[in-house]
Amino acid sequence: MSSFTRILSLPIMSLIFARVIYAINWFNFSSVFYFIVVDIKGDISMLGIITAGFLIGIGIFQIPAGILAAKYDPKKLAFSGLMILSIASLLCGMATDLFQMVILRCIVGVGMAFFFGPSVVLISTYLGKGSDGLGIGILNSAHSLGGLVGLFGWILIAQIIGWRISLIISGMLGIISGLFLFYLLRQKGISSDQENHGYKYRYSWHVLLSNPLKHSFSLQNHKKHKKTQSVFKIKLSDLRMVLINKSMITIGLSLLGVQIGWNLVSTFIVLYLKNDLHSNPSFAGLVGGIAMIFNVIFAPIFGIIYDRTTKRSHSNQGIILLIVCGLIVSFSLAFFSLENIYVIVFSIISIGIFISGGFVVPYSKAREMTTLKLGQGCYETLSVSFINGLSLFGACWVPFVFSIIVKYFGYSIAWLIGGLITLIFILPAVKLIGR
Repeated sequence: MSSFTRILSLPIMSLIFARVIYAINWFNFSSVFYFIVVDIKGDISMLGIITAGFLIGIGIFQIPAGILAAKYDPKKLAFSGLMILSIASLLCGMATDLFQMVILRCIVGVGMAFFFGPSVVLISTYLGKGSDGLGIGILNSAHSLGGLVGLFGWILIAQIIGWRISLIISGMLGIISGLFLFYLLRQKGISSDQENHGYKYRYSWHVLLSNPLKHSFSLQNHKKHKKTQSVFKIKLSDLRMVLINKSMITIGLSLLGVQIGWNLVSTFIVLYLKNDLHSNPSFAGLVGGIAMIFNVIFAPIFGIIYDRTTKRSHSNQGIILLIVCGLIVSFSLAFFSLENIYVIVFSIISIGIFISGGFVVPYSKAREMTTLKLGQGCYETLSVSFINGLSLFGACWVPFVFSIIVKYFGYSIAWLIGGLITLIFILPAVKLIGR
């Protein structure tokens, strides 16, 4: 079965849909924050505090989610994460003060942590061997599509029905996507005992239709490995091998640089265009959404590029691709300081294109290192969650500091410093080229 046919299968489509709604609940808060400021009488530092709380929640719980996914069913963890983030997002529409919003957005982050790692492994498993980059590219593309709707669409919705009802609607959509995902993965998906490369034999639901004999063989292997999975225990020595690994940490730091750049753009670009360049909210949301549009297109392309370049053993092209993408993102971010709308639009397009590679390579590289180099396939979800948690928790201070710099020195200085911070965390990846 071709990759395109597998992408159109119901389990993968349910993962894509869930990822889109996940992203809407990620980005729509910052897009409607202009209305929240007016209602609650806050300032830009309030957005920095709330964003920091969100990043702390999503960052800290990445590793616990990854460890649990090594032992328990990733489908159930993904479903639980969607329910947590959706209910908390819904309640954000009922919050009345800063403290409530910080706590609720932190809980939204916790739910996203439990969804992200399992979703990466699930989609790569359904697509089949050799499709790691493509799977992550598809998820990132769905994330950007949801981000586009969250940044641009939710401004329009908030203008019509109010920011509170708009957040309640996004939370309800998240609950629906979670139920949809749980039903399809339960009915059509692979069993929980087959999702881990190190301990489980993988087969997909369409095998029964295409080759009954092969399906019978798969069931025999399932029974053979079921006992192995039931006695599988998480070992501290194995966890140290994955988590305390210089190359893994370096990959996580490079992802941290990319994450910082992306978070600054997605969090502050709408407010920057509205308050500093005096654009109307709809135009500001549209410009902010341009990066998402290009990321939707280029994320799968970078995933395919990564899969093809890493087929050759000892290839460093994936790391080189990561460094190039990171450099372009950091310089594009710094160009925002020129306060020229044409330069900003060009820079946002560049960020939208090359941020794709900045996300695809680290996640794919982490899975590759865990399964092939470390021989710990059972912890592939943990490795993805670990570098994601490192990047998100490591970036939690940046929105707050950025907002303070804006408050006292202006956006021009803040964007320059943001680009410099992104660059600093990208550069350590150069050490991996020779390995």
